[in-house]
Amino acid sequence: MPEDEWLLISAAQIIDTPANDWADVQVLDRFVPLFGRLIIKCKKGNTFSRYVFNLSKYLDQAIVREVLPCVYSGEKFEGYDRVHLPYHRLSDIFNGRILPTYYEALKKITGVYCLTDTHTGKLYIGSATGEEGVAQRWGNYLDSKHGGNKKLIELYKQKGAEYFEKYFTYTLLEYFGLSYDPVKIIEREQYWKRCFDTIKNGYNDN
Repeated sequence: MPEDEWLLISAAQIIDTPANDWADVQVLDRFVPLFGRLIIKCKKGNTFSRYVFNLSKYLDQAIVREVLPCVYSGEKFEGYDRVHLPYHRLSDIFNGRILPTYYEALKKITGVYCLTDTHTGKLYIGSATGEEGVAQRWGNYLDSKHGGNKKLIELYKQKGAEYFEKYFTYTLLEYFGLSYDPVKIIEREQYWKRCFDTIKNGYNDN
């Protein structure tokens, strides 16, 4: 987090300060929804007391920098060339629990992707050409697990939703702008299917 920006992680009332022991405090419930989400910008100057200081001295000059849509984790979107997510992490992103910028980034691109069954090693190559890009297509997998694909539907009937949640990962192979020619994206999809032989040895059926 940048210098002079502070993340609210707790707010409590001091009830007692016993000698040679931790203070007895009561968490203020009205602030709990902001824990890990409220960022305050406040320049206090004295770096020697960076972690322990009297905040009341600086409140008049403090401003609310941002209220995050989800709890701050320190993580950030690293770029389209590093999109590789297990199911549970993809689900957390799409449900707004972590990395709020990640979902928005996936809405801005179309592309070719790979689903990996880490239990068997089988792959499925697909493409996203819709108005909301890769986010829209991967959201379909979160909702249905199989995304409407024939062999994945068969796997879903045999193994159930838990199998996908435990073993599937989602990787972006190539990405393009939302206005990129869908026909060319399909051509790239077919190219990757041939590279990985996913019609014969994976989950693609055409």
